[in-house]
Amino acid sequence: NFYLGEGMDDVEARYGLVNLAAFLAHSMAQSIKYDICDEPNWENVNGKYPLSNACGQGGQSYQDMTCPEDEKHMECPVKTTMTTRAITHANWGAEPGAPAPLFCQPKSVDGTPYTGFWDPKYKCDRPYRDPPEFCDAYEGQVNGRIDNSVSAANMAARIDVEGCCWWGRGVIPAQGVCSIGRLNYFLGKGAADAGR
Repeated sequence: NFYLGEGMDDVEARYGLVNLAAFLAHSMAQSIKYDICDEPNWENVNGKYPLSNACGQGGQSYQDMTCPEDEKHMECPVKTTMTTRAITHANWGAEPGAPAPLFCQPKSVDGTPYTGFWDPKYKCDRPYRDPPEFCDAYEGQVNGRIDNSVSAANMAARIDVEGCCWWGRGVIPAQGVCSIGRLNYFLGKGAADAGR
């Protein structure tokens, strides 16, 4: 719950305002300072940035972050056919090669049962090669590429991105089928459909 103070007491109202100010300050730090609205691929595992980090970072599995029984009706269903791509990506400042935006897709899209990793050291801007190579993962990219030649597991041992569309979004960030489901239930399409 977001505490805004209880009752009409002046002290309680001040507590609520301080809490709101802290929330807005955190929002500024995450969204404005780092210019991101999607969770970036930040976790390096065994020297690689697994594409399966879309399924969870820090040892978490976002699709397994379910709601308690009394809130199950808010939870987003995991669909293995979902395909989506984050809008924003990691920003390493002056250092080139930051990982591309997270994405999810069925295993059948490219015919391999696994995904690889982001290689930040690969020089992708080589227009003189035959065939020419260009950096096309995001605007301003000068290094890096997706390498699917071998599987690369995230910290939770996932090696694919099927059904893994639940990475962090927004300034909070909301991660997992429960948190994103709650946002949808109270503020998104679920709320609009129900007239909330």
